[in-house]
Amino acid sequence: MKKTLLLFFVLLFLGACTQQVEEEIATSCPPDCSGGSNAVVTHINSPQDEGNVYVGDRLAVSANLEDRGEANAEGLVCMTGLDGSLFSGLGGCNCESFYITLDDSDDANFEKTRVDFSPSFVSEDAIGSYYMTLYTKYLYTAYGPFSLCLTGDPYNEEECSVEGNKLTESSSGPVQILSVEEELTTVGGNAVTLRLRIEAEANLDDNAELIEIDETLDSACLLTNLDQKTTADISVILFGESYDCGSLSFDLKKEEATATCKIENLNTQRFIGGEKEYNGWIRIDYGYQEIQSVAFDVVSE
Repeated sequence: MKKTLLLFFVLLFLGACTQQVEEEIATSCPPDCSGGSNAVVTHINSPQDEGNVYVGDRLAVSANLEDRGEANAEGLVCMTGLDGSLFSGLGGCNCESFYITLDDSDDANFEKTRVDFSPSFVSEDAIGSYYMTLYTKYLYTAYGPFSLCLTGDPYNEEECSVEGNKLTESSSGPVQILSVEEELTTVGGNAVTLRLRIEAEANLDDNAELIEIDETLDSACLLTNLDQKTTADISVILFGESYDCGSLSFDLKKEEATATCKIENLNTQRFIGGEKEYNGWIRIDYGYQEIQSVAFDVVSE
C-alpha cells in the first residue's frame, strides 16, 4: 500500500512539473521580444546553381538553414523537380523535417541546422540540364511587447493614458506587429473589460508566402489556397497568463490584417501595489514558406 501511494505522489509530481513547463512555453518571450533581423534563411549547398554534376558521382542534395530571427522554428524542407527514373529516390516530392532552437546553446540545432536528402547515383542516362526547387516551410512567431494603462476610471486617469499606440517594439520577421490600441470599459464595481485592437503586416518577398500552420508539416510541395486567405493564431500575455485571442486573417492580396482581443472582468483592485501601467506582449504564431530553385547540368568527365 505504501509503495502504491509513493508511486501515485511521484506521478502527481511529474505531472505538475509537465504542466509548469507547458505554461512557461505558452507565455515565454525572448529577452526583448524584438530581436533578430529576419527569419530562417535557407542556402542550398548542393547542387550549386549553374554548376555541374558529373556522371559516376552521387547527387547529394543538401541545404543549410540559419535562424536569424528571435523564435524557434520547426517544419519541413521539401524538394521537387527531378525525374525519379534518372535520380533514384529523388523523384516527385521529397521532404525532410528540421527544427532550430534559440533556447539551448548546447543543442546541435542551436541557431542553425543542415538538411540532407538521400544521395542518388548519377548515370550517363541523366546527362542534360535540370531545374530543382526547394520549399522551406515552418512554424514561426512574431512578438510585440506593449505597455497598457489599466485603471477603473480610464478616461479621467491622470497617471497614464489609454489612448495611442501601446506597442513598444515588434519582431523583424516576415510578420510584424504594427500597432496595439487599448480600449477599457467599466463593467461595474472594480472590474473592467479590456479590448486590444491589433494590427499586423506581412512583409513577403516574391518567393515567399504565408501558409496555414498545419501546412508547415504537410509533406506536399505544392499548396493550394482556394479561399485566398491565411490565418495566424494570436495570444496576449498579461500578468503571466496567456489569453487565447483566436486568429488573425491575412488576405493574400493585402499585406495588413487586424483583429480584436477581448479580456473580460479584470479586477483593478488586484493590480500590484496600485500600479496603473503594466507590460505584456502580443504573440502571433503563423506558417511561412520560402521557395528557392537551382539550375544545374549533368555532364560526363
